[in-house]
Amino acid sequence: MATRPEELQNWTLWDFDENPVFKFQTGNPTYGYGGGTIFSQQMEQNDQTSAITLTEDGQLNFFNDDTITIAGGITKTSGECVNIVGKNGGVTITAMKNGTIKIKGRNIQIDADENINIESKKNVRIHGKSSIFFDTPNLATNALTGNLAPRDVTLGGIAFRGTKVGMGDISNAFTGGQLESLTSSLQAQAPALKDIAGNIDTGAISDQLSSIDTSGLSNALSNFGGFG
Repeated sequence: MATRPEELQNWTLWDFDENPVFKFQTGNPTYGYGGGTIFSQQMEQNDQTSAITLTEDGQLNFFNDDTITIAGGITKTSGECVNIVGKNGGVTITAMKNGTIKIKGRNIQIDADENINIESKKNVRIHGKSSIFFDTPNLATNALTGNLAPRDVTLGGIAFRGTKVGMGDISNAFTGGQLESLTSSLQAQAPALKDIAGNIDTGAISDQLSSIDTSGLSNALSNFGGFG
């Protein structure tokens, strides 16, 4: 941390008072994290410390070793009780380490002028005991697996729509991206298919085809123009 040169330290504005559990000072010209201290109030007891500081860069800071509670509306029956406003910027709420951010109320409303983005490094779960309703002209997903994964919109799904092809492993392949497992399954079955093909008597099939009497069909077609 930088140190303000002694020749620029104006101690005439400094005021200080303290007792065993309380320290108060204003106008401390030495540098802190936000420049000199305009105002500082520090309380200490039982190895617990609390502080309120205002620094030259305009930051008002609250520090406490234990819990900070902000409660409003003790005598109210309705309306807003606590307001947190970022006038020309964002509002950030962070739970460090193993903390959890909880928002609880009879009703919770999130209102955005533009976009709402929810991002999780693992899972997102939305649970409604009665129902979940999406009111939007466009609802899309790029899911590859699960019971909401798109069906009949891929090339395979469109090609085999309305047929039995697509059931079981093939359906999973087209909707779930499991082509590698399907390929392995087909490769495992390939020797059996080859054996079946080798046992087919192609000679008997040729003999049966050659014995078919097509003269009746030829005679019938000759009665139509263009088949004579």
